[in-house]
Amino acid sequence: MRSDRRKEIIAQMEADKQEKRRKGGNAFCRLLSVIYTLLAAAFVGLLAYMDVLPEKYFWLAVIGLAVASVFIVPVMFSKNGKTGRKIGATLVAIVLIGVFGVGTWYLVDTVAFLGEITAPKEVTEDYHVVVKADALYEDVSGLYGQTLGTNMVTDMRYSEAKAILQQDAGVQYSYEETVAAALEKLNTGEYPAIFISAASYEVLKAEDPELETEVKVLHTIKMKVETEDLTHAVDVTREPFNVYISGIDVEGNISTVSRTDVNMIATVNPVTNEVLLTSIPRDYYVNLPTKQAPDKLTHSGLYGIQETIGAVEDIMGIDINYYVRVNYTTVVKLVDAIGGIQVDSPYEFVTSGMQHLNGHHFVKGVNNLDGNAALAFCRERKSFTNGDMQRNENQQLVMEAIIKKALSSTTILTKYTSILEAVQDNMETNLTQEEMAALIKMQLDSMPSWDIDKQAIKGTNGWGHCYALGFSAATVVQDPVENARAVDHIVSVMTDGMTDGN
Repeated sequence: MRSDRRKEIIAQMEADKQEKRRKGGNAFCRLLSVIYTLLAAAFVGLLAYMDVLPEKYFWLAVIGLAVASVFIVPVMFSKNGKTGRKIGATLVAIVLIGVFGVGTWYLVDTVAFLGEITAPKEVTEDYHVVVKADALYEDVSGLYGQTLGTNMVTDMRYSEAKAILQQDAGVQYSYEETVAAALEKLNTGEYPAIFISAASYEVLKAEDPELETEVKVLHTIKMKVETEDLTHAVDVTREPFNVYISGIDVEGNISTVSRTDVNMIATVNPVTNEVLLTSIPRDYYVNLPTKQAPDKLTHSGLYGIQETIGAVEDIMGIDINYYVRVNYTTVVKLVDAIGGIQVDSPYEFVTSGMQHLNGHHFVKGVNNLDGNAALAFCRERKSFTNGDMQRNENQQLVMEAIIKKALSSTTILTKYTSILEAVQDNMETNLTQEEMAALIKMQLDSMPSWDIDKQAIKGTNGWGHCYALGFSAATVVQDPVENARAVDHIVSVMTDGMTDGN
């Protein structure tokens, strides 16, 4: 009896353990099914919210998830389901939860990217108090009662900035005809400091790289600029549009006020899948619309992207629908993110005069470029007899190569997050999140092959007064015939394949 009783007790204990394991397994499966259901709903909801997936793929994903869920959830939630089926359902659920995690990461990355590059940026026009590099002033209070040199400019914002400094630091002003004249008297000690616009200071630094070792900025006054958005939104998936691509001559912070060294209009026809890249010389002699003064196109960037757009619309007579602003870092990181590009160079040359970009050798013909090499290829001009004109054409070659590589089906799918990370902090645009999502959706829908054409506007060498400099400098004089031909080509691309109903 004792032996039988002992066996019964052991059997009962084993049965209790199995029941406990079964209940524990059921509880785990139920919890996993709840997690699966919540993640599936969140993933589908995020897909719908983002609206970047073409409808055929979206509904295919929804139906696929629904079918899978009909098998997974009831089996995992039931108390008495067969062990084999539950194990199968659990494994499928775990795999799909992993898919939801990766997919959600992609989507959240996309949301963050779109939010970052489309976020409105505050525009300021800055003014500097500049002193000699060895000056002992700790701040502008040390200049109290002294007379600062400044240049004669009839500009309301400039005058307001001077008045603020006068009130804050108790300074007076002596006027010089040009910024260069004021700077010269600073160097000779006739002025303890000078008050000039940040735009003029940046241009002078570009003209004389040693300036930063000779002087320093003691104080900056930032004046908020209420700019009018001159762009004109359209339905980007159904109507042709012009995007102004402004490449600023700095690395790092995209919000930095700087000259615009790359000036390109990308005309996009989403109906015919055509893109036309139109380059404009950086030194094109234009009118700055808010200053009502002549200057080089490159200097317009010192007063904000809307200043550049206004100047370009004035000379071209076309609407700029959107803008994209990038910097040197964008080129380097984006090219590396997509695994490099191939560029067919019309010339053999070696880069020089660009510090860390010196010594890059390019052959006539196909070159495989990483990010740094692509930037060097874009920036070189001293190797060519036509200088900046050839640089414009080289910039177009790089842009074309990036577009073709980035939009290829394998690259856009396998390098997607790398591309977003590469440009997120180095690009800004006034395309809305909805417009960006619509363009992504259109590309994913049919993966069209884009026909890319190029043209470069040319001018003649000239000499003219530049507002940002305060004196005359070398320019590129506009050629009305060149402008007219370029506009005709732009309009031809925009009207191609369009009907009265579009």
